[in-house]
Amino acid sequence: MAEKISRIDDRYSTNEKYTTLRGIHRDAQRHLSEVEWNYLWCGTGDEVTLKDNTAAFDRYRFVAPLFAGIDDPDTRTNVLGFDLSFPAFIAPFGGEAVFHPDGHLAIGRAAEAVGIQQMVPVAASFPLEEIAAASSVASIFQMTFVGDEDTVLDLMERAKIAGYKYICVTYSPIRQWRERMMEDRFSIRGERGPANFGPGRSDPAALVELLEFTQPRWNWQQAARAIARAPLPCIVKGVTSVKDAHAALDAGAVGLYVSNYGGRTVDRTPAALDVLPSIRKSVGREIPIIFDSGIRRGSDTVTALALGADAVALGRLTALGLAADGEYGVRRTLELLQREFWTTLGHLGCSQVEDLSEAVLYRSVADMAR
Repeated sequence: MAEKISRIDDRYSTNEKYTTLRGIHRDAQRHLSEVEWNYLWCGTGDEVTLKDNTAAFDRYRFVAPLFAGIDDPDTRTNVLGFDLSFPAFIAPFGGEAVFHPDGHLAIGRAAEAVGIQQMVPVAASFPLEEIAAASSVASIFQMTFVGDEDTVLDLMERAKIAGYKYICVTYSPIRQWRERMMEDRFSIRGERGPANFGPGRSDPAALVELLEFTQPRWNWQQAARAIARAPLPCIVKGVTSVKDAHAALDAGAVGLYVSNYGGRTVDRTPAALDVLPSIRKSVGREIPIIFDSGIRRGSDTVTALALGADAVALGRLTALGLAADGEYGVRRTLELLQREFWTTLGHLGCSQVEDLSEAVLYRSVADMAR
C-alpha cells in the first residue's frame, strides 16, 4: 500500500528544468553580468518605492475557509475583450535584448503558448511589426505621449496596421534617477538600438525630444486630443491616484493601468498596491484595470485581483525567465505563475476568478479575529 501511495503522490515529480520561480531567478542572475542585473532589478533613488511595492503584498494575509465546496478552480478570464488562460499580460518593458537576443520575439511565442496577451513597448529591441509577426498575441502597443502630436499619431497608425488592438499611453516628463545604472555607467549600446525609429520607420524626433527636453511636456488637454484622434482605443499607464484615474477617463481612455513602473520612475511614490483599492472604488467595477509593480509570484496576482485589478502585467518576472532560458524560461515562468494562482484560488474557496474579492483578505491582526 505504501508503494502505491508513493506512486500516487507525485505532485512534485516533473521533468521540467525549472520547478519554481526561485530556480528561474537563480539562473537569470547567474547568466547576467552585475551591470545587466542592475539594469533589470534596480529602482530609482534609494529604491524605497521598489521595496514598498513588494512589501505592500506582505501586509495582507489570506482567508482560507474550510469545506468551501469548490469546483476545480477555473483561472480563465476575459479582459479588454481578450480571453486569457489566467489574468495576466506581458508588461511592456524595453531593452530586452540585454537579457536574451530573441527578446520580445521569444516572449510573444511563450505568451501565446500559455494563453495570455503581450504588451509591446516602443523601446523594444525589435520593430513593432516584427514582434507582431512572431506570434498572435502582440495586442497592445505602449508608447509615450511626447513631442509632435502628428508624429505620435503616425506611430499609432503603424501599430494598427501591424495588427495591434490597443494603445497603452505613458507619460515620461524627465529622465529617471537610477543610481545603480549611473554607477555602472550603463549604456545599451552594443545591443539593438531604437528599433522603431529611423529610416523607413518612425520619425526619431519624439525619441530625441524624450531625451533632450526642448519643449513643454504634454498636458491632459493634449492627451485627450491625441486619444480622440487615435486609430485604436487607448488605456493609460502610470495611474497612481483617483485624480489621475478620472483625468484619464475624461481624456477618453477605455481602461486604466495602475502602476508606478516598478519603482523605476521616481522614488518615494506610494506602493502601487496601496492606491489600487481607492481607484477601483472611485471608478466603479465596469472600468478595466490592469495592475503592475510588486508582483513576484502567483499568489500576488490573487491579492491584486481581490483589491480591484482585472489582470496583472508581468515585467521583471518575464525578464527573469528570458534571462534564465529564453523562450522556454518565459514559458515556464508563466506556467508556474498560473499554477500557483490556481492553487491559491482553491485554498481560498474560489472556483473562478470572479469569486475573488476583498473578502479573501485579512488587512490587520484585528481583522483576523472576525
